[in-house]
Amino acid sequence: MNIRRGLKPGGRLAFVCWRGLEENPLDIVPLRAASPYLPAQPDHHPDAPGAFAFADANRVRGVLAKAGFEDIEINAHDERVGSGDIDTMLAVCMRVGALGKILRENPELRGATVAAVRSALAAHDGPDGVRLRAATWIVTARSVGQAPA
Repeated sequence: MNIRRGLKPGGRLAFVCWRGLEENPLDIVPLRAASPYLPAQPDHHPDAPGAFAFADANRVRGVLAKAGFEDIEINAHDERVGSGDIDTMLAVCMRVGALGKILRENPELRGATVAAVRSALAAHDGPDGVRLRAATWIVTARSVGQAPA
């Protein structure tokens, strides 16, 4: 792990990563709303690269331990987040996250999904705009002696 090699012994690492897609309404609500209009998606392998590659805390712990970290702490953190009003949140959902990735690869499908995604987001609209839960891990660790070869 290149990050480990850049740290002095005892150096600290901290990062936030996504938990599973199914745990994240921020991603899954727009994706499910749009799914009738999208091509079938391949099953996601839990070890595959991508936004949810560290969804499994045991995998994160193993990767860090193998890279030469100890005192690994992984804590779940849930936060309701949003981008503002429904139009702003809709625009963000169409550009980023799981749905945004599909639409970037298939821009011709955007128009067919807008109404369904808007409707799904409207169910979460409130005085502070559309807010959905984001489920993450907060990860900290400390480097040990020399980095493994």
